Amino acid sequence: MQMKRAKSLYIPISYKLLISYLLLVLTPIIAIGSYAYLSSVRSTEQHTRSNLEVAVKQMASNVDFRLKDMVRSTDELYADQTLARYLAGYHSGWERYSIMSQYILPRLKNAANLPDPEVELSVYVSNPDVGEFYYNDRAAEDVRKYSLFHMDRIEDEAWYRRLDLHYGSSAWRQTGNDKADGSISYLRPLINYDTLQLNGLIKMTANMKYIFSDAVSGQLGEDSILFIVDNADRLLFTSSPNGVIPEPLASAASGYIKQPGSYMQIKQPVSNMPASVVAWIPYASLQKNSQQVRNVTIGICLVTLVLLFLISLAMSQYFSRSFQKLVSSLKSFQEGDFHKRMPVRGNDEFAEIGSAFNEMASTIQRLIDEVYVVSLEKKETELQVLHSQMNPHFLYNTFSSISRMAKLGEIDKLHEVIRSLARFYRLTLHRGEMIIPVEQELQIAESYLDIQRIKNADRIHVAYAVAPEVLESESVKFILQPFVENALEHAWYDDEIFLVIRAYMEEGDVVFEVEDNGLGMKEELIGQILKPAGQGIGYGIRNVDQRIKLQYGRPYGVAIHSSLGEGTLIRLRFPYRPYHSVSEES
Repeated sequence: MQMKRAKSLYIPISYKLLISYLLLVLTPIIAIGSYAYLSSVRSTEQHTRSNLEVAVKQMASNVDFRLKDMVRSTDELYADQTLARYLAGYHSGWERYSIMSQYILPRLKNAANLPDPEVELSVYVSNPDVGEFYYNDRAAEDVRKYSLFHMDRIEDEAWYRRLDLHYGSSAWRQTGNDKADGSISYLRPLINYDTLQLNGLIKMTANMKYIFSDAVSGQLGEDSILFIVDNADRLLFTSSPNGVIPEPLASAASGYIKQPGSYMQIKQPVSNMPASVVAWIPYASLQKNSQQVRNVTIGICLVTLVLLFLISLAMSQYFSRSFQKLVSSLKSFQEGDFHKRMPVRGNDEFAEIGSAFNEMASTIQRLIDEVYVVSLEKKETELQVLHSQMNPHFLYNTFSSISRMAKLGEIDKLHEVIRSLARFYRLTLHRGEMIIPVEQELQIAESYLDIQRIKNADRIHVAYAVAPEVLESESVKFILQPFVENALEHAWYDDEIFLVIRAYMEEGDVVFEVEDNGLGMKEELIGQILKPAGQGIGYGIRNVDQRIKLQYGRPYGVAIHSSLGEGTLIRLRFPYRPYHSVSEES
């Protein structure tokens, strides 16, 4: 069986025009919008990074400024040769007291006054002849803190033994309780300039909160982290507004710093200390600016897209109206309205198409007017001839049966046959119409079977299966009875024969079926019967098939399904149309 070709999807020309315009609009908007977005994001990120680098550099500069005060204070003591000789020499009595009170302590006080009050100055000397001096721990906070100690106080300290100080060297270390107090010390040797030997130690201690007061987390933005590391990337100091160590630094508080993948790092070395100011800024905070740029870009693209969409819609509607007029006129032609004309406006290709279409329509209408009446008359004549070829054959056979019954004296049967014959012809000849209701066509077949059943002593058994909804449909007259007659004449081979007559709806069509349990037919015979130029067989079947096709078109007609020894099924198909008599139409 040949497969039906799939019906392609119908897309109106207005949609096609609109889609093409939208593609032409979307392509540059998406390309330009994407390029603008990516360029803006890249520029924003670079600008943000530059601003953050400047801010971190300024923080490192502020730290250097405080450290420079501490270095300058130690320079005052380190470079004072007179102080070095006094601290290395031997003095006694009044001279010792005078040097201590008039030179050494004032010099220490002056050095302690240079940096912030938070700084503590401690000088350790190897000369045991120099007296010690230290401040009271409970002194007021604004009192400068400076002390003078003997070296034996620190000689056994582990941090001191690890020192390797010499002329011109310096070091930053956390000594004694510095780590616990959050402090750090700047260490320089005290030199005896006469012998250039190490004579003591200068120790300037400051709280790291004071030194790194500018490196407070959150100053560079929400969730940013600022901290200080030494040259080996060990954490020295961190602070946060709420005093809690940020989570990324919590695991590195006692070890090395490792940059998380979700943070951008900016690192700025400190000049006066082997340390660096490090800033971690989450990429998510940088993306907030990118999101604003993205939203603005998308907003502009959407506004532009809406405007261009409206323009495209107007253009597609303008061009599609002419196509719709043409399609509407063609549909009217398809439905049989040949008086429809296409309005012609403007001076373009559509106007030329409209003029050509209207001229074609006028020509077709004229030809239809000329041919229509002739064609109808010819078709009606053909139907009448086909019908007249079928009725005489049945009438001849029936009259032969009536004659035989009269000779045999079967009066009752004769009476019933004549009554059924009268009913049969009353139905077939009523008003001379060629189109009758399905119900009447079924009555004609039933009358014919009544006659045959009487003639054959009830050896014919018939079953009817009729759907009520088909009874009001129209039908070509005299298409069912010939197949009932064929079944009785050609399929009957036993004492009895069983027939089934069906009428039902299928996919909007009316279907008649005549099924028998007779001899059946070969496929070759079925093919010969249905050929338009048959070889002398199946003339009545072809007549019915032609009558149906002449009335309803080539898709309709007769189909035969049969096998030898299994009976035959005849199927007649025609469209459902409510029946209207000629008088009603008039």
